[in-house]
Amino acid sequence: MPNVSKQERDYFFDNAKFILIVLVVISHAITPLIGTSDLNRTLYLLLFSFHMPLFLFISGYFAKKAVAKRELMKPIQKLLIPYLVMQIIYSFFYYDVYGWELEFSLFHPHWSLWFLLTLFTYYYLIHLFKFSPYFIIIAIAIGILSGYIEVGSCFSLSRTLVFFPFFLAGYYVKREHFQFLYHKGMKFTAVLFLVITTLVTYFFAFNIPYELLYGNTSYTALGLNGWSAGIWRIGAYVMSIAMSIAFLTLIPKDKTTFSHFAKNTLYVYLLHGFIFRYLRETNFYEGIDTVFETFLLILGSIIFAFILSSNTVKKVARPVLEPVAFLKRK
Repeated sequence: MPNVSKQERDYFFDNAKFILIVLVVISHAITPLIGTSDLNRTLYLLLFSFHMPLFLFISGYFAKKAVAKRELMKPIQKLLIPYLVMQIIYSFFYYDVYGWELEFSLFHPHWSLWFLLTLFTYYYLIHLFKFSPYFIIIAIAIGILSGYIEVGSCFSLSRTLVFFPFFLAGYYVKREHFQFLYHKGMKFTAVLFLVITTLVTYFFAFNIPYELLYGNTSYTALGLNGWSAGIWRIGAYVMSIAMSIAFLTLIPKDKTTFSHFAKNTLYVYLLHGFIFRYLRETNFYEGIDTVFETFLLILGSIIFAFILSSNTVKKVARPVLEPVAFLKRK
């Protein structure tokens, strides 16, 4: 694999980021269907096993420069402000669609907004763990042990602890560490692994507590009692790592027709939830009961992701979602 110069954009990560955000949209689209069939539940489990951990891993990889320069204000502008804006918008959304009481809770993230708050926290937490890669062992231990207590959703603390090892690993990994992905036979191995994992997951789909993959629930709440419960999180970690490696192995490293969409993944992530949360309050999902109809839903989700990642959507939404960046360009 040729080395990437500082001036040359690394399309490998662009491709990975955009495909990941598409998978996030798909996983949220099929969430109401995971109890209807083994196939839907299998797809859901496979997607949730790695898409957010890998997103955090990639975020950690690109955090090196900000951490080295101690850019303490950048996370506030890029993550905290969009989080606060979206929290307020979601409060009105839930009030209108769900009839919830109008409350502006800034410490309990609405739905998928936990990612912004967690990632914001990592940009400061990393300064305590940046001295040695062996600190990843400590982070993993904390992630496992956190499941034995009811941490709660305040500040997205549980997810922050559970997923921190992925961000930290991304911070320490270097570009040359990805070299093994291009070894001969890796693509075949990745495909074989995905096929076998899909088949195994399919047969045990309803025996796997999918909430474990969220990282926000204690072992007791999941019905996992005793000290052996931590084995489930270890298994989830192993699954996330294996699925991430298989996924990255199949990602093209050169520029593709969708590479440029990766610049707008934030808008896809923040905006796609409104339509799917709304559809859950209608009878939309009641009419989806065949594989073909699920396929059409997935296809529609992919198209929706492309639309939300367009520059047109970014131009319209940026003044609201990224007001600081928008004003700086004025």
